[in-house]
Amino acid sequence: MNEKETGISDLWFSSVEIEVNARCNRRCGYCPVSVLPTPPAGKIMSEQLFDRIIGELVRIGFKGNLSYHRYNEPLLRQDLEILVARAKRLLPEAFQLLFTNGDLLSNERYASLREAGIDHFLVTRHDFVPIQQRPNQTVQFPSDLVIINRGGFFKPLTEALESPCYAPTDTITITVDGEVLLCCNDAAGAQVMGNVGRDNIDDIWLSPHFVRVRRMLQAGNRRDASEICRKCDDLEYFGPGESRNEHLRGEVHGQSNSYV
Repeated sequence: MNEKETGISDLWFSSVEIEVNARCNRRCGYCPVSVLPTPPAGKIMSEQLFDRIIGELVRIGFKGNLSYHRYNEPLLRQDLEILVARAKRLLPEAFQLLFTNGDLLSNERYASLREAGIDHFLVTRHDFVPIQQRPNQTVQFPSDLVIINRGGFFKPLTEALESPCYAPTDTITITVDGEVLLCCNDAAGAQVMGNVGRDNIDDIWLSPHFVRVRRMLQAGNRRDASEICRKCDDLEYFGPGESRNEHLRGEVHGQSNSYV
């Protein structure tokens, strides 16, 4: 399915976030993990579901950013290298970006993930403890972060902002169970747009409701877009491709994040 076939003209996502496992080894005070119920031990995305997601991305010709996080720590998944290598083989033009707190990023794990296909590591050291410098690695600390209320999860706004937001335009967020959320800031998973385990990814993305919400947000109408958007204070996605981490691919490869 394409825009001509649907009659819908809309920006496609340039980034995919896949929650390959549900847990994190930290409970940082500014992260929803600190207050959300702890997921069951060992809750991971099945290989069958992961393969379906990758297959869907292959079918639509995805060439953007691919990462393995939501509010989880991807390195808790011991077979992450297998998933990364599979994605690299099937989506060779995708840019694989690993978000991690770095606690489990040993030299051995770094080397095995680089060999598997990770292009860049974005390491956030939440305790300010430095980490070894390595190529293809960016390190940030809490003082580098813009702390937001995660779609109103923390201190919801009482008056909606009137500012464009391209978070649901730039990024498609897929939970460990295959649910496609409206936004990466939807900490509680309240706004489910579909499930890639049963629905085609383009049918979800181009559904009238999803398109309508994205267009309202692009126009700065957060009040009518959704309850989450009304309460959200995130101003980081002020234009297409303008999120804080979009520059990493260009720095590494000197190319844009768009795909056709």
